[in-house]
Amino acid sequence: MITSQTSLAADMKQKLADAYAAIRSQAPWSHPKSPEISHHRVLPHATYSPWLLDEGFQTVFQHIRNHTLVDIYRCYELWTLGQQLSHVPGNYLEVGVWRGGTGALLASTVKDNAAKHVYLADTFQGVVKAGGADTVYVGGEHADTSSALVSDLLKGLGLSNFTLLEGIFPEQTASGFQGKLALLHCDVDVYSSAKDVVEWGIPLLSSGGCIVFDDYGFSGCEGVTKLVNALRSDKGFLFIHNLNGHAILIKK
Repeated sequence: MITSQTSLAADMKQKLADAYAAIRSQAPWSHPKSPEISHHRVLPHATYSPWLLDEGFQTVFQHIRNHTLVDIYRCYELWTLGQQLSHVPGNYLEVGVWRGGTGALLASTVKDNAAKHVYLADTFQGVVKAGGADTVYVGGEHADTSSALVSDLLKGLGLSNFTLLEGIFPEQTASGFQGKLALLHCDVDVYSSAKDVVEWGIPLLSSGGCIVFDDYGFSGCEGVTKLVNALRSDKGFLFIHNLNGHAILIKK
């Protein structure tokens, strides 16, 4: 019986290894508009999954999972960053809110911290500023949302530590943000919009504060990848490329 179980386990392990090998053997690709950005199927070997046993995270995630396009890996990273940056001076800002899932996640991490406020900025009319540096987005995508929908989501979680900024950021709504920045979550999908958000945010970013780019490394978001690759050489920041698709800049 033991021998049979051992043989079965070995067989399953081999099949899994073969499946991984098949995925990794797929040819790299790049978009014709951005041949310098190469893509390949990323399939790490690591298996540790702390989000599975994090009850606080799971409670919030189950509530917001249908309000975000961000997978559980990136959501958990935002959850842990939100907790860890609670001591860094400044508030949290998310630009590119869609239906409010990750915004609610960030607000939940500091709901009991009177020194922190979460600002959520979005046009609620879809992507803006798509241009020549972008490969897929043309503008207007992700318009299936509203400020009321987002507000209801956060209030449903018992959250009141947030302000919605409706309009194009920073031109139309940055005046509504108050204080320094501890965390900037940039999820705007396209080059020019991300560039404007970051150039506005960097002067306000506290030492030890982070900028998280949700769109780094994804096929279809080459514009944002180009921007981040230009920023990563800035000696005022530490740069992290997380294989979950995030790029993180940490201000020294």
